[in-house]
Amino acid sequence: MITVRDNWKAAFEGSSRAEVEKLLPDFLTASRWFGGKAKTIRSAKLADVLQQEHGDGTMVLTLIDVSYVEGGADRYTLPMTVAFDTEADRIKHDYPQTIIGALTVLQRGTALAGILYDALWHPDCAYLLLDSMGRRGQFRGSIGTLVGSATELFDEASHCAHAASSSVLKGEQSNTSVKFGDCAIMKVYRRIEPGMNPELEVGRALTARHFTHSPSLIGALEYVQEAGEPMTLALAQTFVANRGNAWDYTLTELSRYINGIPALDHRKEDAGQRAHDRSNQEHRTSDLLAGYRDSAHLLGQRTGELHMALGQSSDVAAFTPEACSASYIQSRVQTMQESAAQALALLRRRLPSLSVMDQEQAQKVLEQEAPLLSRLATLARQPLSALRIRCHGDYHLGQVLYTGEDFVIIDFEGEPAKPLAERRAKCLPMVDLAGMIRSFHYAAHVALRTGEARRPHLPASLDLVSWMEHWYRTVRTAFLRGYRTTAGQAPFSPQSPDEFNLLLDVQMLDKAMYELTYELNNRPDWVGIPLTGLLHSMSASIAIEDADNDDVRNDGAIPRSGGQVRDEVNQ
Repeated sequence: MITVRDNWKAAFEGSSRAEVEKLLPDFLTASRWFGGKAKTIRSAKLADVLQQEHGDGTMVLTLIDVSYVEGGADRYTLPMTVAFDTEADRIKHDYPQTIIGALTVLQRGTALAGILYDALWHPDCAYLLLDSMGRRGQFRGSIGTLVGSATELFDEASHCAHAASSSVLKGEQSNTSVKFGDCAIMKVYRRIEPGMNPELEVGRALTARHFTHSPSLIGALEYVQEAGEPMTLALAQTFVANRGNAWDYTLTELSRYINGIPALDHRKEDAGQRAHDRSNQEHRTSDLLAGYRDSAHLLGQRTGELHMALGQSSDVAAFTPEACSASYIQSRVQTMQESAAQALALLRRRLPSLSVMDQEQAQKVLEQEAPLLSRLATLARQPLSALRIRCHGDYHLGQVLYTGEDFVIIDFEGEPAKPLAERRAKCLPMVDLAGMIRSFHYAAHVALRTGEARRPHLPASLDLVSWMEHWYRTVRTAFLRGYRTTAGQAPFSPQSPDEFNLLLDVQMLDKAMYELTYELNNRPDWVGIPLTGLLHSMSASIAIEDADNDDVRNDGAIPRSGGQVRDEVNQ
């Protein structure tokens, strides 16, 4: 219990400040967006408390420095406000996860009992942050200032937002977003570090270049100190009407596909055709696949258009395309090999804790360690014509909105676990293609599990794995065709099929290694998915399709062998 006199903001002064700090470790570890759950908090200190310049205001914006017993430190953003009486009861009932602790204010002999909680769940506070983007120096602290910036779209969007209600979006992992009706979305970054967040940097560039398939930037908030780079605390974008993300849309289409298979499979048996005759299977499923095949092709086009926008010649160094020098290639190979070696070392340590089936696959992967590392080194065996540009960096179906007719690409923050400098670095666009192809593969796995759960209602002879392999091949090919139709002749795109295949092979392998580490650390019962991908990557590679051939070699296809099917969710 924190007790202060006269004003609740006194909780951040004198001895009360230490009392607030005592509450922070428990609150942080219970918060979904806190990224240090695997570590033990040594201390959580208020690095700065930022107050409004004008009026009493309704909140304070705090920056918290968190240090860990295991070493290292992070800085987090936490806006705070207070609630009393019935409002406090409402917060306790509706949003208990936002409560930091109890607070009592003594005023003229009266004790006002309340709660200190996350201010983003207070509508006035959310609007205050949005408005601050249009004014510089709205919040000042002891060592820094919160500085707002806005684009020419801010005034119209802000006016619309104030006429709408606000709501905190559910489901986010590492940040918190507030939606203002159908006008704007404001994302508040929880873990911050020096340097511009790539979502702000790329958002400014895409808005200036009038790229219409991502939300437009409205404004931003950055924390500025005399020494050091500004830190991005929040940004606001136009709201895009949608029917959900492309991941959910894909699963819906896969469900429709599975529902249509039994009738086709029955006709196949009546005609006496072989169960695994691929050409006949492709002919019979053409209509069933047509809708999503066209969607995948369109998504490939939009991905190519994104890269065309980001790959334009620019006077801004951060967006100037660069050649792949020998030193860059060697550094990239070394980084991928080191990451792969660490992933395989982790796999070796965790081997005893895996299921028998996963142990068998893991052992096969570990036996292939030398060839796997050598495969990554093939990147350095020939000069590369492709240029490096700014990319999405964390591209998958969950990062794309489906409008019902088209796709809109969102979330340019990059992989939050990676250092900011790495997320802002230029890379080969093949990184994004590999991420999306893996996402198609994940969706197929989830649909396969759903289909197997319905096995009692499906024909006993139905080879569902084969049908899902065909879906994956078809969709992957359509996506790559759409991309190359749009960006195949761009300077950042490989100018030969061999180079295209080489780069995509290596990036797919690197992605599978990343997945292996992630699954071992977060979802060990799903580790069979990247293991299967790694085994297939050593026996086959993906190739761009010829103009008259829809087939491509299978890079980690769903295994034909029996056994338990596992989910793999890339979102």
